[in-house]
This record gives sequence, C-alpha cells and structure tokens, in this order.
Amino acid sequence: MRHRKETYTAALFLVLLVVGLCYIGFLFLRGESTLREELGKLRRDPSYVLTFVESAETALNEDLDHEHGFIQLYGGFQRLTGRRVLEDVNQSAQVVRLSTGALNFAYLSSDPADMTGLADSLNTFGDNLAQRDIPLLFVAAPQKVEAGKDLLPPGLTDYNNPNADQFLSLLEAHGTDTVDLRPLFEETEDYSSWFFRTDHHWKPEAAFYAWQSLTGILESKYGIVTDPQYTDEASYDKVVYEDYFLGSQGKRVGTLYAGTDDITEYIPKFETNFTYTCPFYSIDRSGPFETSLLFPERVAEKDYFNGNPYTLYAGGDYPLATIVNHENPDGKKIVLLRESFSCALTPFLALSCSELTTIDLRYFSGNLMDTLEELDPDLVMVLYCVSSLNSPELLMFD
Repeated sequence: MRHRKETYTAALFLVLLVVGLCYIGFLFLRGESTLREELGKLRRDPSYVLTFVESAETALNEDLDHEHGFIQLYGGFQRLTGRRVLEDVNQSAQVVRLSTGALNFAYLSSDPADMTGLADSLNTFGDNLAQRDIPLLFVAAPQKVEAGKDLLPPGLTDYNNPNADQFLSLLEAHGTDTVDLRPLFEETEDYSSWFFRTDHHWKPEAAFYAWQSLTGILESKYGIVTDPQYTDEASYDKVVYEDYFLGSQGKRVGTLYAGTDDITEYIPKFETNFTYTCPFYSIDRSGPFETSLLFPERVAEKDYFNGNPYTLYAGGDYPLATIVNHENPDGKKIVLLRESFSCALTPFLALSCSELTTIDLRYFSGNLMDTLEELDPDLVMVLYCVSSLNSPELLMFD
C-alpha cells in the first residue's frame, strides 16, 4: 500500500511538472514570459551570458508564478498528497492544516515561553499610567487553536494558550486589570466558525461578539456607556461577500489547498458620523460608519492574492490613528494599543466613545507616554490575540 501511494505521488508530481512546462510554453507563445525576455537579451548580446545564468532561475519562477499559477499548482499538489505541514518563507513558522481543515501558522518551539519579562513590562506601564490617573485594561483575544484541543498535525505543539495563561496570571497577581475573551468563545457551539478558514484572524462577527461583551465591562468598571441599540445585531444590515477572501496562510498555498472565505460587512441602520484620520498615511475620512471607518474600496473587486478584504475594517495597521465620534461628543476617550486583530474591532469600539485613538507599537515611533499624556484618555486598553504574545515588540511600552 505504501509503494502504491508513493507511485501515485510520483505520478501526480510528473503530471504537475508537465502542466507547469506547458504553462511556460503558453506564456512563450503569448509573449508574456520573463524567461523569453532573458533569452532575447542573450540572443542580442552573447556577453549577457553570465547575467542570464544568474537571472534564469528567477525568470523561470516568475513564469511559473505568473498570475500565481505556481502557488496554485503547489497547493493543489500538497492537498492531493495529503500533506498538512508546508514550509513558509519565515523559517521560524510553518503553514499547517488543522484537523478542522482550516489553515494556521505553527511556530517552531520546543518549550513554553517565559512570560515574566513581558508581564513586568506591561505591569510597569500600568503603574506609570496609574500615577497619571489613567486606568489600564489588558484584553486577551482568542486565537484560532482552541485551548485544550489537539488540532495540529502530529509532532507539532502549540504553546500559545499556556503562554497566555501564564501572562494573564502574572498581570492579575500584580493587580493589572485583565479580560480573557477565550472562555466567551469556548462556550459557543462552534469555536472554529469564529475564524477565517485561510487566515489566522477572527471574523467581523467574532469582533462584534467580543465588543458586545466588552461594553458591559467598560460601563461597569470605567463608566464608558454604549447605547444598547448599537450592540443589537438587528440594528445592522449585513452584506456578505461570498468566496471573496484568501487569507495570509491561504496566499501561501493557493485556493486549491483549503478554499477561500466569505467576509461580512456590517452597516448600521442608525445615524452615525465619524472623522477618521491617520497623518502618517494622509488618511482623512469623514461621514457615516460604512464609509469613514469601513473601507469599501477594499472589497470593490475580488483579488485573492493582491487584495486584503480583512482591511475593510479600519483600513489596516496604522502607527497612530484617531476616530472622532460626532454623535457622542460627551462620551469618554479611549486609547487602544493594538495589533491586526483590532482591525475588525476598532469600528465597533469607536461607537462606544467620543474619541478613539489606536496605536500599533510595531510601527509607532513616538514617545508613548508623552503621547498618552497629550491625549489624556479615560482608559488605555490593550488588545492582543494570545498568539501575538510571541512578538515581544508589541509589549515594549517604553
């Protein structure tokens, strides 16, 4: 049986190789081949031979990946052979297919991390804020692999949830306010459905669900009141863009390996009016929720490999951006220290306050404490997915 499987695998490889060569020939005939261009240069100038030798492999790869055909062939071949672990350009990570059929990154680590240094950094940051009468709240967003579930291929271990448990316990022991959103999602019927199939991020539905829960905490502990109609699902029209999104893992293996995703756009039925600015990218958008805080141009056309429909929400990862809610001028001010999981949450959270400033420490180059003193928020909120705790740069609050 093993020999038969190996024979099938070899046959499939040869078939795909022939398809790839035929595809290159097709590009030659259409005049769209990079390799053909290099051969033309060599024909016109024989002294180009050394440069040709150096560039031929790159040209061949570009031909194979013309319109991402090579990625599609590669992913289709890996799916046919049943392979669940695929090498990524990032040598510390691999793209894996979970037992649910969804894709995720798996980081190569033999032991859980020591979260003490990261926790000390956040606790010290909270102490400095307390001296300025600014409360701090750390929110742990869920990751794609549910705690206690063995979803990875054999031989791989995920330590993200144990690392988060350790991190949260160190914060709580110090007295830092925390919210762990993982149990909220674990109590639902289908945990995996809250996440994209081809991407590690949560869906807009999950961000909305998390915000519904957070509004109660924001009101009871920090006096940040949210109009109940805003958290009512019935207060929104929803547009579903079907088969529209190929996530960050999906882009590495193509649509044939794990398919594609839908993405949902929330459009409030109630009156909204915002101004959203990011000086670094010269962004200045004003108007209702669906055109100021959402970026409908990101779903104007389907483009699996070059588009990113996830950035329909809040536009992307910006160093510092400010949202002014003109419908709630007397509300509280929040600063959100964020990473990419916060894209989907940001527009909803902006409904809860008069002004929301988001800061992504991966790209922010200013002095954080001076910036916060200038903003003078009623709350500093930190929201990271538990897997982001593997990125120390997100938790350096100097």
